[in-house]
Amino acid sequence: MKTVYVIIDILALLTLLLLVGRTDRIKKNYGAWLKHTFIAGIAAITANIMIALSANELFAESSYCLYFISIDWIIYFLTGFCLLYTEHEKFMRKWMYPVATIMLIDSVSLFLNLFFGHQFAVSKSSFSFGDFYLTTFNSHYYIHLIIDYALVVLTLVFMIYRIVRSYSIYRTKYVIILSFIVVVIVLNILYMALGLVLDASVILYAVTGILIYFGITKFVPRSLKVVAIERAIDDMSEGIMLFELDGNCIHANEFMRSRFDIDPENYDLTMEPVSTFIRQLEQFGISFGHISYNRPARNDGARDKEYYNIRYNQLSDKKGRPIGSYFLVEDTTENEYLLQELKEARTTAELANHAKSDFLASMSHEIRTPLNSVLGMNEMILRTSDDPQINEYANNIMSSGDALLSLINDILDFSKIEAHKMEIISSDYRIHDILRDCYGFFIRLAEEKDLFIRINCDENIPTSLTGDGRHIKQILSNIISNAIKYTMEGGVTVDVCCKEQRAYTTSLVFSVSDTGMGIEEKDIASLFDAFKRVDEQKNATIQGTGLGLAITKDLVGLMNGSIEVSSTPGKGSTFTVTIPQLIADATPAGEFVTQTEIRSSEYRESFHAEGAKILVVDDVKLNLDLVAALLKKTGIGIDTASGGLEAIDLCRNNKYDTILLDHRMPEPDGVATFKVISKEGVNTDTPVIMLTANALAGAEKEYLDMGFTDYLSKPVKGAELEKILLKHLPSEKISLIRDE
Repeated sequence: MKTVYVIIDILALLTLLLLVGRTDRIKKNYGAWLKHTFIAGIAAITANIMIALSANELFAESSYCLYFISIDWIIYFLTGFCLLYTEHEKFMRKWMYPVATIMLIDSVSLFLNLFFGHQFAVSKSSFSFGDFYLTTFNSHYYIHLIIDYALVVLTLVFMIYRIVRSYSIYRTKYVIILSFIVVVIVLNILYMALGLVLDASVILYAVTGILIYFGITKFVPRSLKVVAIERAIDDMSEGIMLFELDGNCIHANEFMRSRFDIDPENYDLTMEPVSTFIRQLEQFGISFGHISYNRPARNDGARDKEYYNIRYNQLSDKKGRPIGSYFLVEDTTENEYLLQELKEARTTAELANHAKSDFLASMSHEIRTPLNSVLGMNEMILRTSDDPQINEYANNIMSSGDALLSLINDILDFSKIEAHKMEIISSDYRIHDILRDCYGFFIRLAEEKDLFIRINCDENIPTSLTGDGRHIKQILSNIISNAIKYTMEGGVTVDVCCKEQRAYTTSLVFSVSDTGMGIEEKDIASLFDAFKRVDEQKNATIQGTGLGLAITKDLVGLMNGSIEVSSTPGKGSTFTVTIPQLIADATPAGEFVTQTEIRSSEYRESFHAEGAKILVVDDVKLNLDLVAALLKKTGIGIDTASGGLEAIDLCRNNKYDTILLDHRMPEPDGVATFKVISKEGVNTDTPVIMLTANALAGAEKEYLDMGFTDYLSKPVKGAELEKILLKHLPSEKISLIRDE
């Protein structure tokens, strides 16, 4: 019997050792306490084995000391685990150190029993199945028991309290743990009360450990998952029905029960509406698929029909074996009526083309508002993150955001052109810089399609020209982007030179040739029409607004230039743009290279201004947080206001160096707030910058005419924000950061 008992104890010991290595999978803080409980359990089982194998009284007494000390710490760590598991962390923080001290004293007292014998005595007894060393307890030992069982009672009280206060699956998870603990406690009490030869409760340590571990990591999460999925399915805005292989319905969510009066217990595939659906599929010779379904509306509202899209598919297990089928029903009534309304709106829009342009410009304002937060917070991620994976994600967001912003700017440019408010602003620029920027922006896109981009620039082209470099870059970018979109193999070649060069003037000529699909002669005439693409059906998968070339032609015309197109279907196209420019520096630019010295992309503030103080006013808290984050490293003192009235109160008593003011806010709006600030308080002469998503044609001039010092449109970038503050903050409060 002794051998069997020892073998069972060893198996229990090995089980706990295995569980100790797996407790790290328990993510909560109670996982560490459970791990310590298992370690104490290992010590107890080891001591129990030593007791069974004791050859003399000293060894047996030492083993009993280790065993009783291990029980102390099993109870301590198990109590900590239970308190954390039942969410009594505050109480645990108060008791853990005092109780640990008591347990430590009790453990030392048990160990000193080897010298003083004040806790228990050990004597040898013979039984039919062998000799064992048993204990006789002294009065001091009962103090040890009182401490242990007081802690046990405390644990049970908090467990029962949590069970009473909990519900559903959470009550079940606490009951399971409580049951396991009670079984071990009862067996231990029996050992003490009946004077059993060996403590059989230690054998259940492993079983209890396994049950607790799998209860926490498997049973509770899976049960919660089932409950959550059932609830989520019921809360879906679509209908779902599940069927067994024999066609009996095993579940229908609330959508199906309420919309189609379905009773899952008495429903099968022969009933409506699924029977009609299946018959339609059979007409097409298929077993699964999706169709549109409509029926008369069930109410007396303005709509006479309800429209649904129904999908029927097979349900398979992880090995691909069929286990049933399901119906997914989507209510498309709103979409159907919306499409009808859109058709009517389209007819109206076609009769009012100018109104269309105003609508697009207004919508771009609404898109810029959330885009400001998206791109701004993404910039903060790039500034603060050292994780390459996160930076890659953030760079992808930045690329997509820039692409979206480019589309919005196309819409704005088109509206400005239609309103005859597009401004051509001349300044000095280097053609090599424009070409290099375009190459860097499009090379990745080209490489994703296995295309090349070649740039051939005449070495004798002037180093610096005078003209609207920003719009020239936009023209070149639009044409290159268009070439890449419609080229599937080969690549794009850009040739740049200057013709008719005189002392102060020249004609800048660049030709963009591709090896794409080419353009039919009959389509070239409509190539530059807005919102229209050549061969819509053939090119349906190619993304774009259809504005790029229309804007390009208008920009070229505004700069007194010309654009020509030559194309051969199946071989490619060439766009040639000629724009007259002034010469700022006639020195030959020399050989063009696609890359220059790579500068670090790590963000660094351009200045410090710890003594400066600004006010930021916006009714969207996220925008306030964004400006504060973008300017954090500059050291500027920042006050924020969430509305006009709050801003006015702050400006009456606080002097600011600059004020950033949003336009569209609840009453009073930004303009009304500015009128008050500019006449009252201590900030009548403070520069006020309009920081707004309003980027409509003529917006900047309108705000400047109102008296605003400057204008900055959203989405705002950190570099732009710092640049405009550098322009208006007092120079004596600014310390510039020089690049090393």
